[in-house]
Amino acid sequence: MASTIFDETVNILLVDDQPGKLLAYEAILDGVNANLIKATTAEEALTVLLKTDIAVILMDVCMPDLDGFELAEMIRNHPRHEKTAVIFISAVRLETDDLLKGYRTGAVDYVPVPVVPEILKAKVQIFVELHRKSRQLDVLNADLEERVKQRTEQLVQSHAMLQQSEERLRLASEAARLGTFEYDQAEQDLQWSQNIADVLHVAVPEHQRFDDFIDLVHSDDREAVRSYFRAANFAETTAELEFRIIGARGDTWVLTRARAFLTAGTSATRVIGTLLDITERKSADSHQQLLMAELDHRVKNILANVAAIARLSSSNATSIDTFASALDGRIHAMSAAHDLLRQSSWTGVDLHKLVAGALEPFKSRTDNDIVIEGERVRLTSKFAQSMALVLHELATNAVKHGALSTSGGKVSVGWSRVPTPDGEKIKFAWTERGGPPCAKPIRKGFGLTVIRSASSECGGQANMDLSTEGFEFSFEGDLSARTQMVSQRHVSIIPRAVPAATVTPPDAPGCKILLIEDEALIAMQLKLDLEEDGHTVIGPIAQLSEALRTAAESEFDIALIDINLGADNSAPVAEILDRRNVPFAFTTGYNDLIFMPPLLRNYPHLTKPYSLVDVKDLVAKLQRQSAERAERTRDDANQVA
Repeated sequence: MASTIFDETVNILLVDDQPGKLLAYEAILDGVNANLIKATTAEEALTVLLKTDIAVILMDVCMPDLDGFELAEMIRNHPRHEKTAVIFISAVRLETDDLLKGYRTGAVDYVPVPVVPEILKAKVQIFVELHRKSRQLDVLNADLEERVKQRTEQLVQSHAMLQQSEERLRLASEAARLGTFEYDQAEQDLQWSQNIADVLHVAVPEHQRFDDFIDLVHSDDREAVRSYFRAANFAETTAELEFRIIGARGDTWVLTRARAFLTAGTSATRVIGTLLDITERKSADSHQQLLMAELDHRVKNILANVAAIARLSSSNATSIDTFASALDGRIHAMSAAHDLLRQSSWTGVDLHKLVAGALEPFKSRTDNDIVIEGERVRLTSKFAQSMALVLHELATNAVKHGALSTSGGKVSVGWSRVPTPDGEKIKFAWTERGGPPCAKPIRKGFGLTVIRSASSECGGQANMDLSTEGFEFSFEGDLSARTQMVSQRHVSIIPRAVPAATVTPPDAPGCKILLIEDEALIAMQLKLDLEEDGHTVIGPIAQLSEALRTAAESEFDIALIDINLGADNSAPVAEILDRRNVPFAFTTGYNDLIFMPPLLRNYPHLTKPYSLVDVKDLVAKLQRQSAERAERTRDDANQVA
């Protein structure tokens, strides 16, 4: 605010009924920085005083109309001039009582005649300057008062705005479930915001000892929280920490952001920060990671299936063209099944849609009859993929060698539900009529292998009849709904220390291997690879119940176990093998072992899609462990003997 401009003009009133004296006073006061105003009567003097600010009044005591004492008293009684300096000038010698009367009326001095000019001028000069300073002080006081008034108004306004801001912050914090805290490192005290119970989901007083608070923190996070609060050295940065609070509804994940600073004049550190409930975000992150792991698992399984199809197709192909054609058809069959599964969000596939879709390309290439009839049955996603390959192989075989290879042939596809004591099953039948006589195949081809493996995968047994009337295929399978997900809740394995590996002679003989794998094509190829290396394979087994029975009752040297078996995982099988001290390894489509149950991470594993070299190396390692186990058993038996 700009300062008030001060007018330095000062007025002196000269009151005397004799003009000559007024001229004399004017001459004496020449050079005084003031404006001289003259009055010859009391009336004129009062008129001037009503209109003008006067610093000093020089007044004759003896006035014709009104003496100086009376005039001075009248002037003093006016609020505006109660402090105006009055100097009496008199040629008559006044008695002491007269002087006292003059002082009582407000006179500040008395000057007798003859007047000493220097003295009169000096006295007037003093009162002029005093008046000027007083006026300046009044102006400054007024200016200061105005500034104080404005500052007070600003403070009141700022206080109101601060209260509004604090209220908005409080409402926003409560809406966002954002709590605040202040930690005194010296006193070990915590002060919380009012909504802290809503953030932590546990009753917490607004003032709390740090040791009382740390008892609410999850045991795995306490050391990190202690370090975060007590070793606060992040004065110039904002530090973050995520930890868990134990509450009635379970663990609450909390994100804290804080800054530390030193209290003025001391070395005591204080920490001020915020707390945010991130439990839902943590849950979403965990779910997303699980979904990504499951996606990775499925992609790896798909790639492993494609690799198995390619290798199995190549082993029976007579030329590059036949290999390419067979591979293309089988991949398209799997793709069609995937399209149906995608439309249902991988919850399952209607069998009638699957059969109709798989046989539609073959109906368009022939005039033969293809009859489809069956009840409404919904297949699980895993069985649907295998069934798509089975239908493709059956139709391809019928076009090449069966009922669809000649005019007048007919294919009937049917299924029905069959109730059993073990649950509802599906009975499926493929029947060909009107085609050329069936002949026993010279070699075991890919199609027959797929058909047998797919039926085994769903818990059934395939039956094929190469009668003179036409080819027939049937099987019964389990209809129980299945989903798959690696879960820790089924695992209770106590890992056994694995002894150091020893060198195996290069001519190590084959061994007996238990193979547990629920992906039919992958199992087929793995079995062929193992058998080509001279090993004997028990399986492949796709059902947990059969795997448990075989693991407990059969004799074998080592085992390869798929992590996932439909809705189950193979942990119970691993428990049996661990008790029997049989070396084993897991096979899995999960690339990151962090998503495997913790107690399974110490065991050897093989990641899909398999490399033949990796399979051989893993089997050789397990063989060494099996040989060492057998040697220790013999040594123990000899010591007992």
